[in-house]
Order: sequence, then C-alpha cells, then structure tokens
Amino acid sequence: MAMPPSVLSRVDVLEWQLRELRAEAQAAQGAHLPALVTPCSSPPRGANSASQVEESHKELLTAHRELLQMLSSQTQGQSTLAKQHHELLTAHNELLQKLSRPEAEKCPEKPSEAKGGSRPTARLQKAKTRYLISNDQGMVPPSEPTLLDNTLLFLPQRAVQDLNLEANMDDKGDTQKSLWFGRVWELRALLECLTQDKITRSKEEQESLSEFRKREIKIKLKDPSVRLKLKKIAAHWRGAAFRSRCSFSVLERLKYSYLRGTLIYAHGSGGCSWDNFRICRMIAAMGILVIAPDGFAYPKSTAMGEMRHKSLAPLHKASDDVDYWANDLLYTSSACGTFNYSTSADSVLKEPQDYKELYEKCYQLRRSELHFTIARLPRWVLSQGFFLGGTSEGAMTVARFDDQRYGEMVIGRFINSFSIEYCYFTPEREAGLIGGQLDVPTLNIIGTKDQYFGPVESVAKVVAVNGVTGYGDKNLTGNGYKTMVRQGLDIGLVCVLEDGVHSPCETHDNFLRQLFNTFFSRTGSIWELHMIWQADPTMAALVELVATTASGDGTEGKNVTQLFVPKMKFPNHMTLREVELLRALHHTDEIAAAMEVEKTLMDTKMKEIKEQLDRARQEAATQRNRHIKLKSTKYYYARDKLAIKCKWIQWVQRHT
Repeated sequence: MAMPPSVLSRVDVLEWQLRELRAEAQAAQGAHLPALVTPCSSPPRGANSASQVEESHKELLTAHRELLQMLSSQTQGQSTLAKQHHELLTAHNELLQKLSRPEAEKCPEKPSEAKGGSRPTARLQKAKTRYLISNDQGMVPPSEPTLLDNTLLFLPQRAVQDLNLEANMDDKGDTQKSLWFGRVWELRALLECLTQDKITRSKEEQESLSEFRKREIKIKLKDPSVRLKLKKIAAHWRGAAFRSRCSFSVLERLKYSYLRGTLIYAHGSGGCSWDNFRICRMIAAMGILVIAPDGFAYPKSTAMGEMRHKSLAPLHKASDDVDYWANDLLYTSSACGTFNYSTSADSVLKEPQDYKELYEKCYQLRRSELHFTIARLPRWVLSQGFFLGGTSEGAMTVARFDDQRYGEMVIGRFINSFSIEYCYFTPEREAGLIGGQLDVPTLNIIGTKDQYFGPVESVAKVVAVNGVTGYGDKNLTGNGYKTMVRQGLDIGLVCVLEDGVHSPCETHDNFLRQLFNTFFSRTGSIWELHMIWQADPTMAALVELVATTASGDGTEGKNVTQLFVPKMKFPNHMTLREVELLRALHHTDEIAAAMEVEKTLMDTKMKEIKEQLDRARQEAATQRNRHIKLKSTKYYYARDKLAIKCKWIQWVQRHT
C-alpha cells in the first residue's frame, strides 16, 4: 500500500538534511561514518545554521516514529483480516460437510452403540505405547551372589505395571500373562537397563562442554582441596550404592503401588518348585507381593553351595511356556550338597541321631534366612506388615520361627503340609511347638494322606511306632489342632483335606485359592471360616466343622477351629470360572471326564506312595532287634529352646 505523498516528501527532505550533517562531521573530524540513507534524486532545501540542524534532527526522529507506528498498525490489520478470512473458510467447509451427509449420520453415535471395530480410547492407546523393559536384555549375574541377590520375587499385576516390566507368568487359566517372577538381581538388572537408557537420552539432549569450560574444570581439579572433596563424595556414593545392593531397595518403587500385602515364603526341602511355585503364583495373582529366599541358589563353589545347590534356569521371557502344572520352572539340575535329603523312614531308622542333627541344622539355616530377609525389607513393607508362610520344611521353619522380635509387623502365618507335632522332623518335643507369637493368626493346611506327616500312612507314623530307633509322638493326629489348643493360640484354623497328599494343589487347588483369598482379607477372623462362607452355599459346602474352642461370638477366650474339607466335586485343573460356567450350562459330561482323568493320575501317585511306605515298614521290621547306641545331642543350637522356658513334662502338665 502506497504512503501519503506529504509524508514521503517530508521524510525525503529530512533524510537529505541528515546526510549533509554527516558529511560535514566527516570533513571536520576525519572519521568515516557509514551512510544510513540513500540520497534522493532531488537536492535538499533549508538553512545550514546549527539551530536549523538540531530542529531538523528532532523532526526526523518524530517522523521516523510515526512511520514505524503506521507500519505496525497496517501489519496488525493485515494479520487480523487473514485470521478472520481463515475462520470464515473453516466454517464454510464445515457447513458444506454437514449439508452433504445424510440425516441419520448427523447425530453422534453413543458410546453404548459403538461397534467392536471402533477406534480405541486414549487410555488404551497410551497403554499400548507404554515403554516396557524386555526380559531379553543381556544380563550378567553377580560374580559372588548372596542370598538376597538370588531371592525369588513373584510380582502381582499392579507391580508389573508400575515397574514397566514385561510379564512372563500367568495364573491358572489366564489367556495372557500379567505377572512376573525372577530373582532380585535380575529385577535390578532390568531396571538398570531402563536407567541407562534414560541417561543415554539425556546425554544426547545435553549440550557438550565448551573448550573454555573444560579448561576451567581442569584447572579446578589441580587444586588438592577440590580433589579431596571429590574423593569423599565418591566414597560416600560407593557406600550408599553398596548398602542399597545389600537390601531390598529395588522394591522401594512399589511403595505407592498400594499392593494388597507382602508374603515372606519359605520353600520346601526341594526348593521353590512343584506346589511351592504354584502357591506363590496363585498368591501373587491375588495382589500379594511374594518374597521367597532360595536356599538352593548359592554357587556350588561356595561354602553355602556345598550344603545345598541346584543349577539355576535363566530369566523366563514373555514368550516362554510357563504352564501352571509344570513341576519345575526354576532349576535345571537335581539337588546336591550335605544338607540335601529325601526322607525315607528306613533311612531315619538306620541313623536316627544323624537325621535329628540334619533336620535341626536345616531348621537353623532356614531360620537365619528368614531373619536375614526380614531385616532387609523396605520400611514401607515393615510399616504395612507382612505374612509368613511355608510348605513342608519351610512350614516347619515358620512353625518354629521365633518371630517375637517383630511384634505387630507379623500379620499372620500359614503352615502348609506340616502337622505341627513332635515327629521325625522335629528332633525334640519342644521343636514340635509353635515357637513364635501366640497372638498371630495361624492357618494350618494338611491332607489326610500326607505321605510324610499324615496320621496313618506316613513316614512320621512309621518312625514313631518303631520302639527301637524311632521317635516322635505315637498318637499322631496328623494336624496342628491339638498343639494350637495346648499352647493357647489366640486365633487358629486347621483345614484337614480329605485324601490330600503332600502336594495339596493336586487334590484341592481351587479350595486353596478361596482359602488364601479369605485368609489375606480377613486374617483375624479366619477361625470362623465356616461361618463366613455361609453367605455362599457353594463355598459353605466345601468345609465341615469338626471342633472349635470358640464360645459365643468369639470375643472372649481362644478361638481355634478344625475344619474337614471333603474331596473336590469338580476338577482342580479347571479354573473356578470354568467350573461355574460348566455348571450353569449343565455340561456334566465334560466335568465328569476331567474328574476321571484327575482320578487316574491320583491313583497312580497313591500307588507309588504306598509302595514306598511298604518298603519302609519292611525295613523297620528288620531293625526292631537292633541295639543302637545313641549319640549325644550336644551341639551349638542344643540350648536354643525358642519360647519354651521349662521342661517338656512340666509344660504338658501345665497345659493339659
């Protein structure tokens, strides 16, 4: 747009005047000043006096400001017009689109009427693009792994999501994997990969140091006082890193995941396989963080590895097959070591004193593992509280465990596949008692046909009835009800599984799921399980009341209950959801076929157990005439009587 002629002519004159002044100044001072304006075609007009020059200079500045304001207003006006024009075009296009669509498509589709192929929501899109740490990362195990490094972790779904891990485990019947299991050092290595990736990206975004800054730092480092401070900082950092690796600090990130609880689990004498793994797996699926010290993970060349050792399997990937009923997903070899054993009645009867010492040493080893683990738990776990649980040898450890020092931190304990009695597994009568706090709710689970601790067909029974080298209570009940009542336990529940063996998941897997779910939800009321389940007729039919010490509403006195759990009417290899659907659809043939398959498997297993016990009885019969001189029972832990402060005979007289 052209400017008004009056403005142009005035500016032209003022520019010529300014040029003349610059020329005179150059001639007077001999300095070269660059020309700021281009001469016009016409000569300037006006006087050359000093006052006129000053006045002309002021007029020139005023005109220059007016020109800038005019240009600015014109530019703003043009941008406003362009914006309005764009808005009009957009509105026009939208109107054309509405007019071109049919009437039925003008109304927006409701969310409830959306089809299966509709566009995913923003939340789902974000979940799909979430960064996951792959289990395929190249990880190097520690050169000298400790018990903490090889401790097993079973992480629930919420923890897997918060740690951005790639799930590598599912629960029974799940269509996709949502859980994660591995060792502490493996989890630490995966999270370190994520940290290194962040550091690499930050380095790429960060500008490199200038040469001046590098020289400045180099000069600073020549100062002895600065170097001394840096050495101290590095030493403090190394100390903090070492202390972090000596604890479960890797679990600090789960503080605000608000998990359902934490379980410290003690595996059996064969490691965390078979039912041990299944129990940890099902409990993790319930939202519980499971921490399981692995006594078989020590390197074979170490002193602890000489006691117990198994070769370890690598971390499972998301694509690996981790079938729920697989027997072993953690180890690649059989067990070896001086503390490794597979109990048979004839072996115990041949060398009773040796086995007593072996079982006592195993307990002390497992007991120290629990203390070691609890002492290194994150503070949020200690403040929230934790559960204790174990199977077989681990159950014996939990039963005898002296947890008095932890007070209210212990929420509850469960003892699976151990009868809590004086038997071959407990070298002395005191060892057959509960060694921890008596006000901690306790759950005992054991089968009527447990081949090791059952009341009739078991190793404990064969050893106890032998009058020469046998030991143990001859009147075995096969469960912990009598012990709980005698000791005056505040809250206790004993579940006796009909035809249950040492691996109860094979016969009562679905029952255990419902039992554990109630135990972790209503721990203090577990003694009245039969009344809690009355709200659901299906669950109420799973248990039968045998005996209880509770009176009235249970607010006074001791509340210890024994329940009998009949055989499962539905297949354990099916999920509870599948069973419920098949029952609703009246698919009885499919249920019957699955039950027949499970019955065949259990008949084969029971036949093997019977053959083992028959051989043990025959061997025991040949030893009744032997006279064996028993060794002294004096060893390092002989005086460790846990919470018992008097002799066994006096204790029995006091509590009967």
